Amino acid sequence: VQVATTSGSPGSVVNIQVRGYHSISSGSDPLWIVDGMPVFGNGSVGLNDGTAKQNIMATMNPNDIESIEILKDAAATAIYGSRGSNGVILVTTKTGKAKEK
Repeated sequence: VQVATTSGSPGSVVNIQVRGYHSISSGSDPLWIVDGMPVFGNGSVGLNDGTAKQNIMATMNPNDIESIEILKDAAATAIYGSRGSNGVILVTTKTGKAKEK
């Protein structure tokens, strides 16, 4: 797993490569799954007005994250098909608990 920042700005996009760079023309970003839901768009949100994109993981409270798992190779493609060919990052958040009586 390779992690590199493109800027020193807080909340800026962080490039994460699970299996390295595979292709010149297609993307090499991993598939992000947060609580079972895929997160598209390189894991980032941003306006198309010249402002810097912000990483979705930067908007999550680290105290809300229960676990982060990385799937690569056959495990990722067996579960997620071709979408997982560049690896899969699974993020599980803590869930609310019912109040005990």
